[in-house]
Amino acid sequence: MAKVENDLDIYYAVGNANTQRQENELAAIIKKRNSAGWKLISTSTAIVDTKNQFSNLYLFWEKN
Repeated sequence: MAKVENDLDIYYAVGNANTQRQENELAAIIKKRNSAGWKLISTSTAIVDTKNQFSNLYLFWEKN
């Protein structure tokens, strides 16, 4: 039976400001994970500051 690993990245304070910076940072996270053999299996968000419209982005990964 194959051993399956799971992991989680939390990207804090995703908001409307600095959109290009955030896109670049997320692309770097995904590229690094993919090159290490991880597969993105799910994402989720949670609002942490409604006044400033900030959310956390959760990236769930799996690796065989």
